[in-house]
Amino acid sequence: MSELHQCPVCGMEVNTSNLWADHLGTTYYFCIEQCKENFLARPRLYLGKSSIKNVGKCILKRRTFLLAEPVVGLNRETLLMHLNQLMSVHNVVLEGGRVSIDYDLLEVHAEQIEAVLIKAGASMGAGWATRFKRSWIHYIEETELDNLAASDAACCNKAPAKV
Repeated sequence: MSELHQCPVCGMEVNTSNLWADHLGTTYYFCIEQCKENFLARPRLYLGKSSIKNVGKCILKRRTFLLAEPVVGLNRETLLMHLNQLMSVHNVVLEGGRVSIDYDLLEVHAEQIEAVLIKAGASMGAGWATRFKRSWIHYIEETELDNLAASDAACCNKAPAKV
C-alpha cells in the first residue's frame, strides 16, 4: 500500500508511486511533471514555512501568444483540452491566431505553455518580432522567479556594509 504525500508545488496529495525527486537528502513527490520541473528549477520557492508558495502568494500573469495560423474546429477543442490540463491556467481565450491565458507564475510559466501549444499541434508565430517578444517574456519570468527564490542574505557571504 502506498503512502500519501503532499506535492510541494501545488499542494495536491500524491502517492509514492508517482513522480519524485531528491533534494538535500529528502524525497519529494509530485502530482505531474510540470510540478517536478518547477520544483527542481527553484526549490527555495516551495520549501520552508516562509517560502513564497507557503505564505499563500500567487503571481498572476496574463499573456497573449501569437500563433502562425488561426485555430478552428477540432484543433480548437484539442488546444483547449491541453491548456486546461496545465496546473494553474485560468481563463483561456482563443481568438483567431491569438491565445490569451491567465496563469499563476509560481506553478506554470510561458515556456511550458508554449510547449503545450506546440504539443497540441499549434505553430507559434515565426516572425522575428514575435520570437523576440517570446524570448523577452521567458527572460522576464525567469528573472522574476530567480529573484523570488534568492535569499535575503548579503551578496558573496559578506556582511552588509554599515552606513
